[in-house]
Amino acid sequence: MTKAELLDFLAALPCAPEHRLEYCPAKRMELELSTYQSEVEQQNQELRESQQRNEEALARYSDLYDFAPVGYLTLNTHGLIQEINLTGAGMFGKTRKSLLGTPLLTLLESESHPIFKQHLEHVFSAAGSAVDDILLRSATGTTRNFSMVSSAVNRGLLAGAICRTALVDITQLKMKEAELTQSQQKLRNLSDHLDRVRENERRHLAREIHDELGQKLTSLRFQVAMLSAGINTPQTDLSQTANALLRQIDETIESVRAIASDLRPAVLDLGLTAAVEWQIQEFHRRTGIKCKLKLGDADIALDNDRATAVFRIIQESLTNVIRHAKASEVTLKMDQVDDVLKLRISDNGVGIPLDSLDNPRSFGIAGMRERVRLLDGSLNIRSRSGQGVQISINIPLKDRRQEDYNQRNGDK
Repeated sequence: MTKAELLDFLAALPCAPEHRLEYCPAKRMELELSTYQSEVEQQNQELRESQQRNEEALARYSDLYDFAPVGYLTLNTHGLIQEINLTGAGMFGKTRKSLLGTPLLTLLESESHPIFKQHLEHVFSAAGSAVDDILLRSATGTTRNFSMVSSAVNRGLLAGAICRTALVDITQLKMKEAELTQSQQKLRNLSDHLDRVRENERRHLAREIHDELGQKLTSLRFQVAMLSAGINTPQTDLSQTANALLRQIDETIESVRAIASDLRPAVLDLGLTAAVEWQIQEFHRRTGIKCKLKLGDADIALDNDRATAVFRIIQESLTNVIRHAKASEVTLKMDQVDDVLKLRISDNGVGIPLDSLDNPRSFGIAGMRERVRLLDGSLNIRSRSGQGVQISINIPLKDRRQEDYNQRNGDK
């Protein structure tokens, strides 16, 4: 009997008019059924809402699981893939369905096979978890570095043991680590080189002072002693001796100036532009190489330290041209654009091999890079075999880090 039929039957039952509603069995039963129906409908509504919330939560979990930036896998004790998210499948360039049941070992580079086997042993032993770095073959066929983090899951005695594994791509991190290691090695090599250069400069200065100044001063002392001893010598002889002394003094002064110029050209005190013009002239005079100097219209105002650093960079560039370029012409452009000094040095020589640009033993280039880095600037070297070298350097005219520091302190 349906609910409607039941209600019709109850309505047809005789009920004395004098009976009140609460004493009429038929009316009372009809009321109870109506109340029960309302409660059932409310419970059904609550169940539908709960089911909808569960479905929404499941959808959110599925999205988080499938599209997380990390590959998630479920492995059994044999290393077979039981589950994998879309990100993990994308790492191998395959569909999720084709990967299920596949041994993860077959997707690793051979050198990572022993690491993976030991990884599984740790996970399914008393340790219960393990973290290792492995190499995977990516979808493009290249090898990438991954960190593999696994934890065992206890599903009871009857269920087989499994582990949850996360694969995190650390290729960029490894590249940065390698770059940092290489940079540190370059800095160590450069530091050793600078120590040797410093010692060589000290030996050079010692020889210059001893051989040039020492000999000239000794000669002067001897001439003065002879002059004092022969005070009664004829006037003509005295005049010749005095002239010889003057020549010795002039040569000594010239030697002192040369040594001082090697240490720091005095022309730098007149500004960077004047120092560069002098250096180009000296370079052409010593080497015979044709030099073109192109300067901007704006006056370049640099503090003493930055001007000296830029001047040393130009010196090192020209020294490289002498040693390696075999060039017949050099062009140097220097201009100020806004608050940036733009420096371009190019030659028509044989060029630099690409492997030499990053060679940790290329101390000239390493020294220039380090000077530019300390000035918060940028350096770019372009070279093609037989087509010379172009060095492009951009250096801020002011110390931006110091300005930021001053501004932060001013704000405080």
